[in-house]
Amino acid sequence: MKKSILILIFSLIASVFASENNQVPSGALVVTAKVEKGMIHPVQTFSGILFYNTKTKIASEMEGVVANFSFQEGQSIKKDAVLASLDSKILEANIMAKKSMIKAMKADLTRQERELERSEALFKRNSISQSSYDLVLYANKQQKAQVEAMENELSAMNIQMQKTHIKAPFDCVVVERNVAIGQWVAKGDTVATLIEPQSIEAKVNIPADFIKNISQYKKFRAKIGTEEIELSLKNIIPLADNATRTFPLIFTVPDNKRFIEGMRIDIDIPILKKENTLLVPRDALIKRSEQDVVFVVVDAKAVMIPVKVLGYETDMVAVVAEGLKEQMRVIVKGNERIAPNMQVMEKVRK
Repeated sequence: MKKSILILIFSLIASVFASENNQVPSGALVVTAKVEKGMIHPVQTFSGILFYNTKTKIASEMEGVVANFSFQEGQSIKKDAVLASLDSKILEANIMAKKSMIKAMKADLTRQERELERSEALFKRNSISQSSYDLVLYANKQQKAQVEAMENELSAMNIQMQKTHIKAPFDCVVVERNVAIGQWVAKGDTVATLIEPQSIEAKVNIPADFIKNISQYKKFRAKIGTEEIELSLKNIIPLADNATRTFPLIFTVPDNKRFIEGMRIDIDIPILKKENTLLVPRDALIKRSEQDVVFVVVDAKAVMIPVKVLGYETDMVAVVAEGLKEQMRVIVKGNERIAPNMQVMEKVRK
């Protein structure tokens, strides 16, 4: 037993000496790329607001008394779900009466058609005069027209019955209920205000000079609160604000379930004049304590440098920072898991 322990100790000592002699490197493995210089459009931040592109005041198409509601404010509603119903008892009674009238008129029409068949047979045998035959013929046509008119009236009443049930025109959230049970509503009165929560967009006004340059960009950096997102330009509204002489821009907002109308948004818009600045790959830019930073490798150590972002150019970011210089090597892979002044093993990206 003692002999086995001695052998194990000697083996461990030998492995330590072997490691020291072979000089096995230590530190985190990272990939780096060089800091470059280039021309880029710097950005200026403009503040805008989020809004729902689809916001509807749903109105009653009929007049009547509100009989019931099927929703509460803040409730999600599926398309074609009933929001509210009007009292339809009188309309229902009129529909039943109209159906009875149509039934009676059709019975009378059947009798007239049989009489017309007999009149045609008698007229062909010259047993009755032309005027007698015409009297039966046109009475039959009149009855048919009256039945058709009654059926059209019934169809219109059925449509009215459907309109007593006020339905959601799309998947929505009810943000305001505008009437109460028992209230009389006229045709066109607002019953509820609805929004489509997926339709959130951003609007910001910018000076006319920026319009010339903005169409060449597909993506824009923005911040809502502390959250940074990337927007796409949807529309440039060609109508200036008379007071500020600015033009509205509309942006689509990704993953918009987290945002609501009225929230402030700050959007970085490229300005017209290009500037010569330092460029680093986008992968080099990370967040530490809500600050944009890059890590550079100096003497095999990761040195953290806070930076200010000036703009974006494809896969590069224009930055300005104290201590950052051209040809320095910034970490582009492995930077999320390292700490300042940590020993690193560097692999240069080609």
